[in-house]
Amino acid sequence: METEINLAQLFRNRAATYGDAIRWRQKRLGKEYKATWRENQALVNSFISGLDALGAAPGDIIAILSETRWEWMVADWAIVGLGAATVTVYPSNLPPTVSFILNDSGARYIFVENRAQYEKLSSIRHELANIRKVILFDDAEQVAGDDWVMSFEALRRMSKRTPVEEDAFAAQHAALIRPEHLVTLVYTSGTTGMPKGVPLTHGNFMAELVGVRTMLDTIKPGQVDLLFLPLAHVFARDEHFSGYDRGLHTVIAESLDDLAAEMRAVKPDLLFSVPRIYEKAYATVTARVAAGSKAQRRIFGWATRVGLEVSQRRQRGARIPAGLRVRYRLADRLVFHKIREALGGRLQFAVTAAAPLETSILEFFDAAGIVLLEGWGMTETSAGFTLNQVGRQRLGTVGKPFPGHEAQLAPDGELLVRGPCIFAGYHNNPQANAESFDPGGWFHTGDIATIDADGFVRIVDRKKDLIITAAGKNIAPQSVENVLKTIPTVSQAVVYGDRKPYLVALLTLDPLAVGAWAGENGVTYSDVREVYTHPRYRAFLDERVAQANRQLASYETVKYYDVLAEDFTVENDLLTPTLKIRRRQIYTRYHDRFEALYRPAPAEISHRANT
Repeated sequence: METEINLAQLFRNRAATYGDAIRWRQKRLGKEYKATWRENQALVNSFISGLDALGAAPGDIIAILSETRWEWMVADWAIVGLGAATVTVYPSNLPPTVSFILNDSGARYIFVENRAQYEKLSSIRHELANIRKVILFDDAEQVAGDDWVMSFEALRRMSKRTPVEEDAFAAQHAALIRPEHLVTLVYTSGTTGMPKGVPLTHGNFMAELVGVRTMLDTIKPGQVDLLFLPLAHVFARDEHFSGYDRGLHTVIAESLDDLAAEMRAVKPDLLFSVPRIYEKAYATVTARVAAGSKAQRRIFGWATRVGLEVSQRRQRGARIPAGLRVRYRLADRLVFHKIREALGGRLQFAVTAAAPLETSILEFFDAAGIVLLEGWGMTETSAGFTLNQVGRQRLGTVGKPFPGHEAQLAPDGELLVRGPCIFAGYHNNPQANAESFDPGGWFHTGDIATIDADGFVRIVDRKKDLIITAAGKNIAPQSVENVLKTIPTVSQAVVYGDRKPYLVALLTLDPLAVGAWAGENGVTYSDVREVYTHPRYRAFLDERVAQANRQLASYETVKYYDVLAEDFTVENDLLTPTLKIRRRQIYTRYHDRFEALYRPAPAEISHRANT
């Protein structure tokens, strides 16, 4: 490891170390694809030579526009191994954003998933003068008449080198890559305007991998991780690189829609995810309990109380009395082991990052014996920057900075960070650079945070998202929303109230959970959305919002709320690809609905929490 100064060298060294073990596998449309470390290296070697034969060169920018799949990883390693750099494009990006990213980055070639994404490119082809060739993972035969396009397989076979020559060619290129050379350009998803390009180097990612090795020192080669996040996002990219670094057996999920079933089938040892996945898992558990018998609900409540007492004692480092240990073993047998089995039954730990997770959810999973490690990072920090550790976590915080990295607070509470995994500045954006770095080299993250006496960082909210009420109170909306999202049947919550006398909220609902509530409460319907406005259901929500308010400071409470008929999704552009809400888009789209909650009248229902 000491001689590795770039990712290409790391790639070759790990392939030599782990040889015939399985590196990755994926089921897709009924067929399973898999490769050993040695096979994966040979595959990547062929694509490095293929790119060279196509005319690509070290330093080129090469794009990938695709969902997460094995071809994405192979293409990425081939680009890295050539000494080129990958620009990542979300498949959900609309044509104007795709055009901006490809032109701003200067991409010359692009890997594209399928016919649908090819047609997106075709619609803006007249704007993409720099794109020399489109390489299709699937469906190339459907556009065989277009000489702009070639198949992934054709690229693999393009070089005339033998496998031995391809390996020697890859080794030569790996030896020429310096730490300051570019690995990737990742465009932040953003909430307004066009995204900003973040250049990350081999040195950035090598520092990131050293940090992950240190913080997650319980990982063992051969352990299984389930990859399902979009590889266009830096968090999934870090998982992809770290999995390679640590010798993991990566299973690529076929579909996010069937993630729960894949968890049970794959039985992962490790899981890296965003808070939304854990929120949905928690909501599923509570919905099933609510739909169960009175006895089942009583047992679940008792087990949860026992588990929380054990968790709290562990957090304090306090002794767990013998009687409590006996009760916990019974609670585990009756309740908690079923929750772990739903996540595959072998989970050693799970990581959550990209946004804060409600502390009560963290506490619930900890009570159930699931180690959930919250971390924090940004695209600009090469993904992770702080992380909790197994056996050394502090719930509700995002842990401590990686070794060799620093964090401090600005006078207004903004988190400032410095260290080798932080990028040097935005691509083609000197104004953003001037705004983001101070003379001391500290990067201004835009997050409001606290740091306790032991160095654990707690993220409060995005600085630009803070709500300042008419009374001058500063409110972090995510904190309020996370409490509202723990209400059974609620999917998402967005609060509103800048310069207003109080907060209001719009809620979205989980149709399956609402259906379960209706069944339990004898409410019949032909379409589950009929339940959304049913007086008994709204009375239930009124009471649960009031309960949520009692967990908040008086100025944080939600006075009025209403329910939307649709949820927020990536497809309707109200969630980012990593499932975070797009607050500004939601505020714009539902402006009149929010404002109507400040004009409650008896004739038009605007629900008020019974505080």
